[in-house]
Amino acid sequence: MSALENIAWKRRLGRLWTLMRARDEQKKLVLLYHAIGDGPGAIQKHCFANQIGLLNRAAAILPLGDLLTRPAPAGVAMSITFDDGYACLRDNAHQILADFGLTAAVFLNTGEMGDQERRPSREECGYYPGERFLSWRDVKSLVSAGWGIGSHGVGHVDLTVASAETRRDELSISKQAIEERTGAACNVFAYTWGRHNGRLREAVRCSGYRYALAGGHSAVNLRSDRFAIPRMNVAKEYTLDDLAAIVRGDWDYLGWIARARTALS
Repeated sequence: MSALENIAWKRRLGRLWTLMRARDEQKKLVLLYHAIGDGPGAIQKHCFANQIGLLNRAAAILPLGDLLTRPAPAGVAMSITFDDGYACLRDNAHQILADFGLTAAVFLNTGEMGDQERRPSREECGYYPGERFLSWRDVKSLVSAGWGIGSHGVGHVDLTVASAETRRDELSISKQAIEERTGAACNVFAYTWGRHNGRLREAVRCSGYRYALAGGHSAVNLRSDRFAIPRMNVAKEYTLDDLAAIVRGDWDYLGWIARARTALS
């Protein structure tokens, strides 16, 4: 099934789900983006600006640390996050968010970053094609602008199938690099492709992180495992109507499907 066919089914099922459920009076959401710009996998700048405008009208957009640690305000609260750490965040996403008075959090693969040079992404490693990574100088600029910085590992590695030594090194080396470079605590880890298991969650906890971000299409609530915080990916193919449906909760059924698959596996 193509990406567009998959989204068409999400829309159809979302309309049915809307008729069957009551709306939540308040909820927290974490959205996941990757690249903003002209790259083949990136969301175009004008589309991202329109999305942020819609989200800013529909929800309270908070720094991730506030969203995770403070009680939810009335209505919908959300945080914007990015994985991998592409230079287009400094060049494009930063200014668009700043125009709305907003910031985001970015989760870095620290092994891909140079002091000042922007290294090219490698699609064979699971990165978006045609991108370059932030430099540490770029990261310091984002920190100065109020962005949150977290770890995505040293490399783009599926830690659920890695050795214990690799898990430990990926978690600790990336955390230490971010803290040394930014002067701030690195408290949040984002799993590669959202994949995690019990061993990995325990390794994250033992490495000194307070939270970890997973995948899945669910709101963050009091039952959420703080080492498996759900995060909703925003696909390049999504329209503004799709994003509005996510905020309303029309696609919340996707979280139930994912939990049912996990329970049956």
